[in-house]
Amino acid sequence: MYERSVKRLEDPELIGALVGALLKAGYGRETIEEALIRQAPVDLDLLAECYQKLTQASAAMHADVSRPAVPGAQRAA
Repeated sequence: MYERSVKRLEDPELIGALVGALLKAGYGRETIEEALIRQAPVDLDLLAECYQKLTQASAAMHADVSRPAVPGAQRAA
C-alpha cells in the first residue's frame, strides 16, 4: 500500500489556510469537510475552531466596512 504524506491534519494554521482557500473558491462547509476528511484524518474540534475564527474574522471585516473610516464622515441629510 501507499502512505499518505499527511498523517493527520492537526496544525491549526494549515487547516485554517485550507478552509479559507476553499471557502474563497466557493465551496460550502459540507464539501470542504468531506474533502479534508477524505485526504487525511482531521482533528474535528480544531476544524470547528477554524470555522469559528474565520466566521468571526469575516464578521469583523464586514462590520469595519460598514463603519465610516473617519469619525464624523457621515452627515445627516
